[in-house]
Amino acid sequence: MGAAVAIAVVSVISMFVMIGHQIAAIGRVDVGITAYAQAELPPGKQFVLQGPDPRYPGGDPSWPAYARILTKALEAKGFVPVASSPDLIIRVTYRVGDTLTSVSTTTTTTKDGSTDSTSVSTTNLRRIQIEALDAASAAAGKQTVVWSIHAQSRGTGDGLSKVFPVMVAAMEDYVGVTAEQEVKVSKYDSDPEVVRLKEP
Repeated sequence: MGAAVAIAVVSVISMFVMIGHQIAAIGRVDVGITAYAQAELPPGKQFVLQGPDPRYPGGDPSWPAYARILTKALEAKGFVPVASSPDLIIRVTYRVGDTLTSVSTTTTTTKDGSTDSTSVSTTNLRRIQIEALDAASAAAGKQTVVWSIHAQSRGTGDGLSKVFPVMVAAMEDYVGVTAEQEVKVSKYDSDPEVVRLKEP
């Protein structure tokens, strides 16, 4: 009897842990996007990614994972990754910074008077920029931007790993599009397009 109760308790605890993980995984990310594209885009779709490769000084260990996410997003738009002789060099930069700390005080009335409680929250601005350069022009020493996208989102946490696929999913519809005024796009990390980018 005791063993059966213990198993039941463990099952209930496991269920709540799973629910907790699911709830934690669902969060809205609001992304501000601006984009530029040439009036007539070149037909070439083959590309190589250029980012902070960890094999070189100053590189980012997270770059290979981010590169996989970006490659999936670009493939969904009809682009083809190649090892050499690309039509486009897609240069990627990203950063987290511009920390803001806010303090709020809440006053609660009680029968003995009132009590104050103070909370502190910290947010960071996450930025991703993608620039598609014409490879032939770059080889000739003239970097011509074919299209570019800049995305930013403010939120908690000082890293990009969780929010990166969500922000990239928000950027997908702006590949090769001009949006001079910032467009607000909201995505959840449970959205199908985000889940697709996160798959191994």
